[in-house]
Amino acid sequence: MSQVVGDLVNSANNGRPVYITHLRDRFEALPASGSFVLVAHLEGFDKDDRGFAFRLPRFSTLERDERTMVTEYVLACLYNIISTLGGRGLALGARDDDDEGAELTAAFEREFGISQTRLARPGYGRAVNVSERMDEAISPSIAASGGAFRVNVLREGAVPAPERPVGRGDGIADICALATSDLLGTAICGMDIGGTDIKICLTVDGKVARLVEYDWFPAAFTGMDQMIDPILLLVRLMRLEGAQTRRTADTATLASVLAPAFTPGAPLAVIEAAVVAGERLLSEPFLLDAIGVCFPDVVVRDKIVGGEVYKTRGMRAHLGSSYEGEFRRLSGLAAALGASVHPDGVVGIVNDGPMAAFTAAVELGAVDPASIKDGVFAHTLGTELGTGWVTEAGEIPDIPLEIYNCIIDLGSYPERQFAPDDVRSVLNFNTCLAGTLQKYTSQSGVFRLAAKYLPEQDPVLFADLLDRGLLTQTAEGLIVPTEPKDMRKPLLEFLMQAAERGEHPAVDRIFREIGEFLAVAWRESMWLLNPAVGERILFGRLVKRRACFDLMVEGARTIAPAMELVVADDEMANTDLMRQLRDDKRYTVAQFAQAIGAVHYANYRRNLASRPRTAEPASARAGSGS
Repeated sequence: MSQVVGDLVNSANNGRPVYITHLRDRFEALPASGSFVLVAHLEGFDKDDRGFAFRLPRFSTLERDERTMVTEYVLACLYNIISTLGGRGLALGARDDDDEGAELTAAFEREFGISQTRLARPGYGRAVNVSERMDEAISPSIAASGGAFRVNVLREGAVPAPERPVGRGDGIADICALATSDLLGTAICGMDIGGTDIKICLTVDGKVARLVEYDWFPAAFTGMDQMIDPILLLVRLMRLEGAQTRRTADTATLASVLAPAFTPGAPLAVIEAAVVAGERLLSEPFLLDAIGVCFPDVVVRDKIVGGEVYKTRGMRAHLGSSYEGEFRRLSGLAAALGASVHPDGVVGIVNDGPMAAFTAAVELGAVDPASIKDGVFAHTLGTELGTGWVTEAGEIPDIPLEIYNCIIDLGSYPERQFAPDDVRSVLNFNTCLAGTLQKYTSQSGVFRLAAKYLPEQDPVLFADLLDRGLLTQTAEGLIVPTEPKDMRKPLLEFLMQAAERGEHPAVDRIFREIGEFLAVAWRESMWLLNPAVGERILFGRLVKRRACFDLMVEGARTIAPAMELVVADDEMANTDLMRQLRDDKRYTVAQFAQAIGAVHYANYRRNLASRPRTAEPASARAGSGS
C-alpha cells in the first residue's frame, strides 16, 4: 500500500468517512516527480467558462483499491462541478501523465453515460441530464437542434480558464427596498414547496392574512397531476381567503365554507370540496397580484428544469420513457399559476435554496445593507439540503447549484452495502451514488447517524425509537415508515428534543457530525464557486432548536475553524412581514421564513416589472438552485 492513499482506504473499509477535501489537500501536496495534472475546462451556459486542475498520484505507484479511490475522486470532482455549475460541455486533458489522462477521460464518458439517452444514464449522468434540460430552457435553439452535452479532449492539458470574475454593480443594495415596498393594495401568495409539506403565506395589504401547512409525500407520486393539482388547488384556496379578507363576498358564509380546508391535516378531497363551494359564492373570481414559489428542484427563469430529485423519483420509475414529456408539464407551472393572478401580475419561481439566500438578503439588508455587500449564501436543512447564493452584484446565477448532490465522502464503505431507502445507507435516493450530501446534512443524515450510533451508544433510546414506530425493521431494511402515517417529521422532532434535553451524548454526536459535514460542504463550495461571502445562513427544521444548531457549530469548527454559521431564527425577523410571523402564536420563523421570503420575492419581481427594462438587475431573470 502506498503512503499517499493507503491509510484512507483502510479508514473507508473501517466505516469512517474520507472527505473529498482531505483527499484534495493531500494530492495537491504531492511532488511533481510522483504525480501528474488532470485539467478540466467547463463550457458555461453564457460563455461563463471555468477551469479546474487536479494534481493526482501516478497510477503506477498505486495498488488496485487505491487506484479505484483515486478514480472515484476524479469522477466525484467532475460530478460536483457539473452538479453545481452545469454547462454545455466539458473538455479534459492531462499534463506530465503516462496515459492516465486518457484512461480517466474514458472513465468519465463511460460512467456519466455521455453517449446514452437521459433515461438510460447511470448515477453520475443525472447531472448531465439536468444540464441539458437547463440549457434547453436558457437557449430554446439548443432544444430545437437536439443539442447534447459535449465532451472534448484538450490538447496537451491546456491551462484552465481563469477564476470566476468578481461581480460588479450594486444590485444587491436594491433588494430589500424592492421586496418590501408598495405592499399596500396588494394580495400576494408565497409558497414554500418541500418534500414533506407545502407551507403557504397569504398577505393582503402588507398584513399576513393566513398561514397554511399541507403535508404531502411527492416521492410516492406516480403521475404529474398528483404534484401539480395540490399546488394549484392551494392557490385557489388562498384566493378565496383573499376575497374574504378584502370582504368582496359574504365573509361569514365564505369563512364557514372554507373552515374545513383550514383544519390541520385536512385531506385534499376536503380542501377541494371547500374550494369548489367557496368559488360558487363569488360573483367574480378574486385574483392575486403576485405569486412567489420556492420549489425543491433546479429552476431557471421561472421554469422547473431539473427532474432528477427525490421528489420525482416515483414518477421517474413509474412513467419510464414518458417521464420526459410529463416533466415538461411541471416545467410550465408558472404558466398554470398565471391564471390566478391579474393580467399584469407576476409569478416568480426559484429553487428553495436561492429563496433562502434571497430571504436572508432582504432581512439582513433591512437593518444593515453593508452586511450583505459581499452577497448572501444560505442553506435549507430539511428533507434535503437546499443551497442558495445571491452574489455581490445582486444576481441569482443561472447554475444548477445542486450542492445536496455533491459527493463529500469517498469512504464509509460498509454503509454503501445498504439499499438507498435503508436509513443506514450512504447511497443517494436518486442516483445510488455514495457519499452525497443528501445523506449527510439533511434529515436523512440525522436518521442515518441515529441508526449508526444509538444501537451501541444509547440502546435504551434506540429501543424507544423502535417501540414508537419511528423506525421499523422490514425485509427491505431499517426504514422510517411513511405509511399509514409519515413518521419522518416525528422522528426528527424526537431526536431534536433529545438533543435539547442534553441527556444523550450519542445524540449530541449526531448533530456535531452534521456540522462537520456542513464544513466539508463549505470547503467544497468555496473550491467550486469562490464566492466573496464566507458566511453560511441556515434555514429549516434541523436548526429550529438552538441546541441542535449550537452542536452543529461545534462540529463545523473541527473541520473549518474560520467558517461562520448563522441561524435564521427570530433574531433575523427585521421586515414587517417577518416580524408578524415572529409574533404568531402558532408558527415560528424557522417554519415559515421561506414562505414569507416567497412573498417578498413575488413583490420584488412585481416592482421590477414596473421598472424600465434597461434598469432591470440580472437577478430578475435568474432563479436556479439546488
